[in-house]
Amino acid sequence: MFLSAYLAILSSQFPVDARAGENKLTQLELKVNPNGLAFEWADTEESLRGQVTPQPVRAGRSLTISAVLQPFTGPDFDGPLTFSVRPLTELGSTWTQTVSRKKGERGWAAEVTLPDPGDYRLEISWSSTHHKVVRGVFPVSPGGLPGWVTWVVGGAAILIGLGIGLWILFGRKESDSQ
Repeated sequence: MFLSAYLAILSSQFPVDARAGENKLTQLELKVNPNGLAFEWADTEESLRGQVTPQPVRAGRSLTISAVLQPFTGPDFDGPLTFSVRPLTELGSTWTQTVSRKKGERGWAAEVTLPDPGDYRLEISWSSTHHKVVRGVFPVSPGGLPGWVTWVVGGAAILIGLGIGLWILFGRKESDSQ
């Protein structure tokens, strides 16, 4: 009896990662602005600001994640940031990159191409006074047509319109001679 109750309790627990984003202290809220998806986070020691560009994020096209981490007191943070991205419905990161800040730059940036549309979880982690991880969710839209198709269709439409216009202007006029 005791063993079956214990197994029932264990099997009813959610995976740890499914609840990880519920802590308001570790959540990034991504908001749409003209340049992309902007995010801000702060605790008592430092603040993190950044953005995901371009907007909208499309499957199969590269996106850039950039961030600036500023401590409220003390020297600037020079350590690496780790960017991780994974589909919201899966456990474990499908893409992770640790980025060091280059000399003369204020922030960190990484580029990734996400293959499928859907909701993705962005995790940014670093170690300052202790290891910190913040999380946010952003949507990825279907990829759509490649850019060159748009240019070909647009160019063809312009050429057809120009041809019809020239034909109307300079077209052969019928004569009324009988």
